[in-house]
Amino acid sequence: MHIEDVIAPELCVLGAQATSRKKALQFVANLFAEHNSQYEPFLLLKALFAREQLGTTAIGNGVALPHGRLKECEVPVAAFVTLDQATVFDAPDQEPIDIIFALIVPKDFNFQELEGLDGLIEVLKDNKVCAQIRHAHNNQALYEIIESAIAKNAKQKNKEKDKEVST
Repeated sequence: MHIEDVIAPELCVLGAQATSRKKALQFVANLFAEHNSQYEPFLLLKALFAREQLGTTAIGNGVALPHGRLKECEVPVAAFVTLDQATVFDAPDQEPIDIIFALIVPKDFNFQELEGLDGLIEVLKDNKVCAQIRHAHNNQALYEIIESAIAKNAKQKNKEKDKEVST
């Protein structure tokens, strides 16, 4: 399974209102629950917070990658959200975050099975991509920006692999 396969346009939201990390995670949990009736918002929030307690999922550049494991989850699913106002997330660069790429995965899921996750992190550390994300004009544009950036990154990685093999 590739990271592109877990992103759905209906789970991409521009300008969510959240004044704290807790409120941001609540928004994400509610978003997941709205689009899948088998998920309980409280259990989603609990799963996301359990991971945050191990250490921040903020990666810098105003981006956080919260994720949680849920026994009701059968396949990984992602939500991509921007906040209308940056909020403190204990990022390594001390910058507040305004871009959230959240994942919910099955309880025993092995993240090695999710191809392109490293590429996603590279994409979200790119200042140009983040600027595009921050200037998206609607939810569909937000979805298209992340999809395009991930695809472009994957294509570049494949070119690099091909080059290594041919030399």
